[in-house]
Amino acid sequence: MSTHRSGPGKTAPKLLQDFLAFDPLRTGQNGTVLADHTPPVGEGQQLAKPIGSCQHEYTTKHKQSVLPPLDLRPDGTTKFKLAAVCKKCRIHADVHLDYKGATDPCPNSSCPLHHFQRLTSADEVGQSRIKYGWQCSAPLCLAMLEISYRQARIYDQEKDLLINTEYLKRRYEAVVQQDPSREGIRQATPMEALSRLRKYTRDALDPRHDRRSFPANNKRFMEAFGPYGQDCRALLERLGFKYADDEWALPNPDTIDDRFAADGTSHREFLEDVEIELLAWMYKLSADTGAANTAAAEGWPSAIRDLERTLSAQGYQRHASLRRPGTANEQNAYFASLGSLPDFADNLIEFAYDRQSMCDPERLPYYFECLQVISESRQTEQLQMKVATLESQDLVSRRDLHAAYRYLNIPQSEASKLDDQRVLQLFQAQQPDLGPSGAEEARQALYRIGTARQSQNLINASRQSVETYDDALSWLGNGADKNTPDDNLIAIVAAKVAESKANEEIAQKAIATIARERKSNMLNNWLTTGRTDGYTMDVNEALRYLNIEQNISDIEPTVLPILFDSARKDRPGDTVEKAISAIQQFLANQNSAGPRAPEAWPVGLTSHGNTCYLNSLLQYYFSIKPLREMVMNYNQYKLDTSKYTEKQERVGQRKISMVEIKGGQRFAEDLVHLFERMIKEPSSAVKPEEDLVCRAFLEPKDYALLASDVTSVTVTENAVDQKLTDAETGEDASAASVSADRHLSNASSATLQGEEQDVTMTNNERPPTPPDSPKEKAMEKVPSDGRPPLPPRAQLRRFSTSTKEEALKLAKYNATQQQDVTEVHDGIMFRLRSGMMPRDVDEFGEQEDPLRDMYAIGMTERHIEKGVEGKPIPQTDSSITVNVPTEPTDIYSALDEVFDLQPYGNRADVEAYKSIRHLPPVLQISMPRIGFDRSRGGTFKSEEMIKLEDELYMDRYCDASHADIAERRRRCWGWRKQLRSLKKEQKALTETGVDQLDGPTAVSQSAQYLQSVSETNNLMHEAGLEGIDIDDQLPGVLATEAHEQSKRLVSLQTEIESLQAMLETQFQDLKQLKYRLAAVFIHRGSHGHGHYWVYIHDFANNVWRNYNDERVEEVSNLADVLEAKTWQQGTPTYAVYVRDEEKERLVQPLCREPERVAMAEASPQQWEDQQQQAEDVQMRDSSWNQQAQSHSSQQTVAPKMTQEGGQESWDQQRQVAQANW
Repeated sequence: MSTHRSGPGKTAPKLLQDFLAFDPLRTGQNGTVLADHTPPVGEGQQLAKPIGSCQHEYTTKHKQSVLPPLDLRPDGTTKFKLAAVCKKCRIHADVHLDYKGATDPCPNSSCPLHHFQRLTSADEVGQSRIKYGWQCSAPLCLAMLEISYRQARIYDQEKDLLINTEYLKRRYEAVVQQDPSREGIRQATPMEALSRLRKYTRDALDPRHDRRSFPANNKRFMEAFGPYGQDCRALLERLGFKYADDEWALPNPDTIDDRFAADGTSHREFLEDVEIELLAWMYKLSADTGAANTAAAEGWPSAIRDLERTLSAQGYQRHASLRRPGTANEQNAYFASLGSLPDFADNLIEFAYDRQSMCDPERLPYYFECLQVISESRQTEQLQMKVATLESQDLVSRRDLHAAYRYLNIPQSEASKLDDQRVLQLFQAQQPDLGPSGAEEARQALYRIGTARQSQNLINASRQSVETYDDALSWLGNGADKNTPDDNLIAIVAAKVAESKANEEIAQKAIATIARERKSNMLNNWLTTGRTDGYTMDVNEALRYLNIEQNISDIEPTVLPILFDSARKDRPGDTVEKAISAIQQFLANQNSAGPRAPEAWPVGLTSHGNTCYLNSLLQYYFSIKPLREMVMNYNQYKLDTSKYTEKQERVGQRKISMVEIKGGQRFAEDLVHLFERMIKEPSSAVKPEEDLVCRAFLEPKDYALLASDVTSVTVTENAVDQKLTDAETGEDASAASVSADRHLSNASSATLQGEEQDVTMTNNERPPTPPDSPKEKAMEKVPSDGRPPLPPRAQLRRFSTSTKEEALKLAKYNATQQQDVTEVHDGIMFRLRSGMMPRDVDEFGEQEDPLRDMYAIGMTERHIEKGVEGKPIPQTDSSITVNVPTEPTDIYSALDEVFDLQPYGNRADVEAYKSIRHLPPVLQISMPRIGFDRSRGGTFKSEEMIKLEDELYMDRYCDASHADIAERRRRCWGWRKQLRSLKKEQKALTETGVDQLDGPTAVSQSAQYLQSVSETNNLMHEAGLEGIDIDDQLPGVLATEAHEQSKRLVSLQTEIESLQAMLETQFQDLKQLKYRLAAVFIHRGSHGHGHYWVYIHDFANNVWRNYNDERVEEVSNLADVLEAKTWQQGTPTYAVYVRDEEKERLVQPLCREPERVAMAEASPQQWEDQQQQAEDVQMRDSSWNQQAQSHSSQQTVAPKMTQEGGQESWDQQRQVAQANW
């Protein structure tokens, strides 16, 4: 059947409720409660059954039904049918449910109920029959539902003909008159007339009833239907009775083989309907007249249970509040809009919202409003979390959008007519008149409007986003543009900060963005020190400031004085003089200093747009020598997939598939290549290949999409993917396999190239390959046996199909979104360990391997219930995760919170604490920053400082380190508990919600104010005016209270300092397990965006370095690492400590063997020419270029002098030892 389902739907229980309420004989003008969906609240009249509608009492017609057997799990061939009739209105209803084509019918793990959408193509409307269609929206179910109705078979006139007592009296008299001598004749009652017709009908339906006719003068027959049945002949003949030779013959309806296909038009179904309608009339007559119902024993069982089972709507989870008063009527409409019922459990409300949002995305804001209203009514954690999650995903509800427009004084009727620019103007017009809280609310309103409109312009304005150069200039305003001098920008910022202290943080972000774009030392110096003096402008910044577009090497020295004089006339000032001085100083020192030697400094990593977090992790991996060596020699550790077809050992507490094993090995090969480049690269930075970035963010199930090779000389769109095989990878592997290029094809390149892309690639070009070393190239030139060199090898293409394109797009999307360093780190470790050969398994079945040995922390957890300590529970993790800080703290305090005695779960009678039983060589501590704030109803990033220690002693957390450690820890638990209580009291006394006003001061000033009121009252009484009634003792009481609070604060501070001193000295003598800080990951920004970098300690050279993408700089201020407080310093999110006695072995970030650029040998004359033209750095002399070209086969070209596809050296295959693709 053609399906055209669309729009909102209803869950099965809601549809069942509407089915029971729908009266097809009385339909409303605004729609039917069954077939139509209620309009959004406030946008039309809510659907309701019309007044006078039948309160149906359905019973099942079992002969016409095909009900589901108990505990049957439907499949693609299952069909159900329920036929029912109402006791009151005698309307007949058929419910058909067909699972044709279903692969996973509802209910299932993802869809606990059917969710039916209208299928109008299945509707039918006839004179006496109507039918409505629906289809389940679950993609693996798609069950077809049809509900049809047909009118009562017995007309009202026919019913009156049977039970009207006047008619029955006349029939009695006629029978007596016809044969006065016949005995036993009496007047039939209405109940007897109905019962006798029902008896004849039932006999007709029973094929086992042999007697198919009876005499027409049967006295009981004539009492009910008149002499020879002539009074009711028309009715009897319509039912199929036949009269001949003074006899009446019973109807002979055909049997029905397929009840599911029967549609009510057969003679047998007609008689079955008549029979049960007669029973309904008997109940009605008994209720109206009190007459005994001869069929009362048969009963009228409700069809609701059968309906529930047919629609799989039975036994659904209900909300616990059903034990309390029901939902308010005004909220019922919101439940109905979600296609749900008020008694749904929270998880079913979530399910209904998700289905409705997917099926009717145009009304998504309204459905979110429904969810908000229900959540606010129930106040349950599950729904509140769902709402908070959706809000964090920038979803805006209808009511929030309306409120946002109201806040900006935009009438709802005009909202859709205004463009973004006008909305922004109205927002900006309000700002001068708003206080800090009002301004924040206005920004929230603008953000909601921008999100609803999908307007990045409005969103950026609301966030005061300064992520781009243009955003920063726009925020500064006041005419600031790309030509505004740096000192003028600083003046603008100072004015904005003076207007409002709240602008300080955004001002720093704006200046940081501009400084990064301009590479301005002045602005960077202002960010670091808050001053503009004392900075050194670099030569490029100076040239830009003086509007000189040429490179310094291209400018004739004789021209510079003229340019300087012109700049002084056009833009006199200190900044111009600093720019001129910078250029002069550069020229004076051009030959006296140079950059750091490549072999003495690590390389940076160029970002793929937003991959700063990945660059930080890669630098960290490279700096840990055992990890670096493990990666470089990964072939020694990896699982031989030609020998093993599976791995029983678990990684990350789950089984690993062969695809994941091979994917991890592929990822390791990418790391090998990157590390080789980081070692040999002669320049200051390298760019990780797109291959590595892709694999870092593909889901494990998608590993296979990057684990296949396709040999292709001419790239075509129809290239066939070749699956990764389990062939043995040894030294005798084929040359083509060994030399396969590690670069991605254009599919992955195109995926990851963004605004910062280096080059544009086409399908017939290959990615740039750094030049081979002179030694390798010399060895490749001529084979040792004198044979001519081999032709270029065919390029291997790994990605070609559209499926791979989609996978790579997903990987690129994940890579360009802000990621959490901890999650990415765990994912990379999982990939590397997946491909390794297990050494053994631990007690949990987890794989043991050298990589795990380096990080695994063995812990135990002990539960204390009613004062009794239970057995230790072993645990293992790769890092210690501290709590999100809510106040400034230090690393010891953060660790104390993890290992202290604390409540266990939701049980008030159980406490638990952790201890360390094994410490690894490399100790990782995760410091998450994202928390959930119930008061704000969303997530936030904690900016609180965590002070790090360069030397960390772990003795206090290890039970086996000292004999009395357990007793010391227990003492500290009590002290810290007391300390928290004291700090809580101190906070209550000091925080008043007003800056620079503590509790005692507030109470004291209140007392002074009340005292002044008393004095004013005296003056008012003297003037004959009535004063303000105030208790005379109140000012004195408040003054006393203020004094007591002040004394209490002093006492509290003394107690707090005493406890802190006791805690600090408790473990001072325990210093056997010493660790040194080796690396710190830093994040600056919000929970939705920002920037990562990493500090790494080079113990051998006693230097800290800042690895910030392509820049690697020495850390001059150690406080940036240990005590990051300001926005500019960022917040530490991950710290790495190493054993003190092994620190120089474990951490070796400097591992460099840069390749040298080989220069061609020149003749004496050429050397003389070169000396004469030494200053011509662009080699404009044609003879020099010709000589250089003549030696191109002997010379290795520096990468910075070559563009992709420009020279042959880029296209030659890189030689990777033992590479097997």
